Amino acid sequence: MISCVSGFTVANASCCPSLGTNGLCIPNQTPCQNRTTYVFWDQFHPTEAANRIIIINSYNGSNPAPTYPMDIKHLVWS
Repeated sequence: MISCVSGFTVANASCCPSLGTNGLCIPNQTPCQNRTTYVFWDQFHPTEAANRIIIINSYNGSNPAPTYPMDIKHLVWS
């Protein structure tokens, strides 16, 4: 799980207040103070911190590799 490996402390709630079935942020509401501790921005989209982890792991093929059997770095430089 991304939260165990990357230091995220909140993986079961969104950073911004959301309501209803669309899962998007409620307009004019204050989001969480520390966005780097949340995996999700709203009910569907990862935060910038989570996206950075996904990008780095996809490029470098870290373990467990989300791009198995070949990471992006090896596709580009092969």
